[in-house]
Amino acid sequence: MIKKTSAIILTVSLFMLIANNAFASLLEQSLDESTLKLLLNRGELILLEEKNGKLKYIDYAILIDAPLDKVWQVITDFENYPGFIPGHKDCNIIKKENNEITVESAVEFKFMGIGSTVRYTTKYILKKPELIIIDTEINRETGRYKLIPIDEGKRVVLFRTKEAVDVNNFGRVAKFLVIQKPEMEFSLYLSPLRINMKAIKERAEQS
Repeated sequence: MIKKTSAIILTVSLFMLIANNAFASLLEQSLDESTLKLLLNRGELILLEEKNGKLKYIDYAILIDAPLDKVWQVITDFENYPGFIPGHKDCNIIKKENNEITVESAVEFKFMGIGSTVRYTTKYILKKPELIIIDTEINRETGRYKLIPIDEGKRVVLFRTKEAVDVNNFGRVAKFLVIQKPEMEFSLYLSPLRINMKAIKERAEQS
């Protein structure tokens, strides 16, 4: 009997990213629909991409029992993020232009019992079924969502690809702990990502 797991972790080292696109979902490109369904029915699917021994990207997939339009509505409901995504204190749309939306957010991060609130501005480019995420401080793409309908459109596989943050950009305490225990770096990235994705899933699956 195969023990059911809450997450399937696949760790790989990549020196060349498929199609030269760091944010093309490697999970989507590597697995067909039947395999994705088999794995995701058991839990989440996570791919860690390393380069030169350092974590560069996290590719995450989760199965949502809701149609694409509903999931899209949830992930683009930016101003209501504080109402259903833990840690989001404030989200305000400060600019809309064609398919681009700029959002100012305040998010509380907690690590080892120590919390801090960070303010940042993000530009989202809406290319349904893809939502591209631009870090306005460095003016480049740092991740994206992609929605793939399955089961005749009744369900969606939601992919989230995210660039890993340089350890030097962590808070002082978190940076110290990661230097002392490098294995904690994975938890710093994965924990908030899982919280966000599970919150989106729960919201979309509500009747």
